[in-house]
Amino acid sequence: MSKKIPEVQESTKFNFVLSIWIVPLIALLIALWLAFQYYSELGPKIEIIFKSNEGLKAGQSQIKYKDVPIGKIEKVVLRSDGDGIKVIARMDKEAIPYLNEDAKFWIVKPEVGIGGVSGLETIISGTYIKLYSKKGEMKKKKFIGLQKPYRLLEDGEYFHLNASSAFNVKKGTPIFFKNMQVGYAEYVTISLDGKSVDVIVYIEKSYIPYIHTDTKFWIQSTVDIDYANGQFDFNIAPLAHIVRGGIEFSSSGEDITKKVPYNHIFRLYKNSSVAADKQIGKGGKAVREYLMHFNESIAKLNIDASVRYDNFDIGSVKDISLSYNRGSHQMTGKVIASIDTSIFFDPSDRNHTGEENLEQAVREGLRASVQEYDPISGLLYIDLSFTDENRSREIVSGERYTLFPTVTGQGAGIMSGLTGIVDAIQKLPLDELVDSMDKAVSGFTGLLEENKETTRQLLLDLDETLDGINKLVGNKEFARIPTELNKTMRALQKSLKSLDSVMQGNSNQSLLSSQLTETLKEVAKASRDTQKMMRKLDRKPNSLIFGD
Repeated sequence: MSKKIPEVQESTKFNFVLSIWIVPLIALLIALWLAFQYYSELGPKIEIIFKSNEGLKAGQSQIKYKDVPIGKIEKVVLRSDGDGIKVIARMDKEAIPYLNEDAKFWIVKPEVGIGGVSGLETIISGTYIKLYSKKGEMKKKKFIGLQKPYRLLEDGEYFHLNASSAFNVKKGTPIFFKNMQVGYAEYVTISLDGKSVDVIVYIEKSYIPYIHTDTKFWIQSTVDIDYANGQFDFNIAPLAHIVRGGIEFSSSGEDITKKVPYNHIFRLYKNSSVAADKQIGKGGKAVREYLMHFNESIAKLNIDASVRYDNFDIGSVKDISLSYNRGSHQMTGKVIASIDTSIFFDPSDRNHTGEENLEQAVREGLRASVQEYDPISGLLYIDLSFTDENRSREIVSGERYTLFPTVTGQGAGIMSGLTGIVDAIQKLPLDELVDSMDKAVSGFTGLLEENKETTRQLLLDLDETLDGINKLVGNKEFARIPTELNKTMRALQKSLKSLDSVMQGNSNQSLLSSQLTETLKEVAKASRDTQKMMRKLDRKPNSLIFGD
């Protein structure tokens, strides 16, 4: 039986093509499907404008939302006008609902500042862009990046502080409440009028109830020295506080449900001592600067000296300039002083501002004068008080500063006054008085044996001496004599009055002899004490204050 040879079927042209290209076609379909899958998952491209590149790298840096990557940086190019850079990023499909008007982008990078260290995670992962937004519909593809992290108002609140100087406060300076950090300074800038410094601080939400309209902010002290109740306290702030500084604030704890008005401005004090002093006025925008001319010596009036009204500090001296007056041969002074006009606001008359009431007070006689602040050193301050001037004066507006009317004050220190007193006393005939009293005591034994003419002459001498003492005690300068000398002179006056009263009586009575003897002894002792006191003052005029 013979084997059957299989027949070879002749292939058609179609089968030949199908057998060769079937695999590539399948591969192509798979590739197309994968490409479709890839591009269907891709989100849109967006552009973000920043001032400068902070370490972003194309193909590596990411965009994150809630710490989840939702996009990648494809290009970082310079803008056509050269003002900043343009970041082109491909976003994931899931990020599309967040690309709207609420979207905020900023660069996260390692940063070391006075507020601490931030962005440490970028040391490993690299610099990236962070997104904050709210879910909605996609409306934008071009955005302007922020220069600083975006802060949610739901997580905290901003408050406006105003100070005469920056006091070394910088962006990032921490804010403390009871030594706990509760926020930081967000902005530090010159005020719009150029006369003060505005500080915008951010306070975390949980600490906002502790801030009221009566809250006081001050610069944290590095060294505190206090002496109270017989105890001396010396405290130094922690090293971290000394290096980075800080701002503290106080709280009364009252009305925690009452919010601070949005336009309220807090005053920033330079230390806790100044903040603790009794302060009136609102400060901030109510502070006005005035120019004052003084034709008397203001050598001991210093920058930052107080401006007072009714014994309250209402301002301070900002600048002092001196010039020589050819006519009077004196150094005249120009003083620029800031005054918080809000203290002159009358709550019962809300139709007039504090500044308007201050101008009215000037028309009614309010004047500025330099007065003695420290009686020992003679330091001066500016006092606002009403005078008896008949002429009407007004606050005059100038090109740069408003002119405030002034009068001559009393700016002499106690030492200069004491020197004048000593000079006045030295002109009195005290030596003759002492010698006369010594002679009267030594010759008293034979006094009663003399005739009436001698007694009458003695009375005339004593009356003359008593008149001289009365004039001395009644002199205005006598009221300024230190206590010890004043007491001695009044004792002398009392003794002479007693002597005169006795001598006017019956000189033949035994009572006259005893009283006159005791009186003259007291007079002699008072005279010797006065003489010793004068020698001491002549040798060292300030010995009554500082001792020998």
